[in-house]
Amino acid sequence: MIDSRVATFLDVCKTMNYTRTAENLNMTQPAVSQHIRGMEEFYGVKIFSYKNKKLELTNQGKYLKKHLETISHDVKYLQESVQKIKTRTKIKIGATLSIGEFYLPDRLSGFMNRNPKLDISLTIADTRELLFRLDSGDVDFILCEGYFDKNEYAYKLIKTEEMCIMCSAEYDIRNIKELKDLFEHPMLCRENGSGTREIFENYLHEYNYSFENFISVSEFTSPHLIKKLLLDGMGISVLYKTVVEEEIQKKSLKIIKIPGFQVSHEFNAVWKQNSAFEKQYNEWIDDILE
Repeated sequence: MIDSRVATFLDVCKTMNYTRTAENLNMTQPAVSQHIRGMEEFYGVKIFSYKNKKLELTNQGKYLKKHLETISHDVKYLQESVQKIKTRTKIKIGATLSIGEFYLPDRLSGFMNRNPKLDISLTIADTRELLFRLDSGDVDFILCEGYFDKNEYAYKLIKTEEMCIMCSAEYDIRNIKELKDLFEHPMLCRENGSGTREIFENYLHEYNYSFENFISVSEFTSPHLIKKLLLDGMGISVLYKTVVEEEIQKKSLKIIKIPGFQVSHEFNAVWKQNSAFEKQYNEWIDDILE
């Protein structure tokens, strides 16, 4: 059971606004202030400060947030686990689209066959949303390819995955000798917040380019839709190889080769640092990836 002052503190960390937290928790703003003062008195440190009239966490506040989020996450997991003793066990997984829809399905089938009495909940979302859900205790661990702070979370490398620039096998694309030669072709890309997009954007920035250099940019939340549009000859895209392996084998999509283009990124399993249930999470993750 989490102390009400801790719950108030964690909500203020999300909203950075006492009034909004009061509304979220159905309490008065003075009560929110009293809870925060109580936290500061208990720990003997200042946890919030104002800078240019904007509420900010102090360094001590950031430290408390990190560890109290882990405790809150574990308490939520423990509450659900206790209720399911002698009944059922549930595992709550988060995964990004590329992993959840292309890398995970066969492995998840094997995991379910080996654990027929285990209830499974899988949430598909972008990396930012999944990290938020992890911090909130809505998922036990996540499988993602996006960037995250490795000092803030515990993690395990799943694999390193190659990214490919793709187009239809019939698409007319010639004389691609360097990166800027791609810009005269329509770019079909994932939405903001997607790990795939963020990684390719960072690659473009290394050469002082951005998506704005392309003749046009169309954004989609679905890799399946992007692949369909590629097959229809609507442009080019950057996708993980695991997403387009089937189409590469069938020779319906082709890789656009650019000298020096070698972009890969980690697929990681991520959970709350110092979690009391780290051993259980590791066992599940190893079983899923078997």
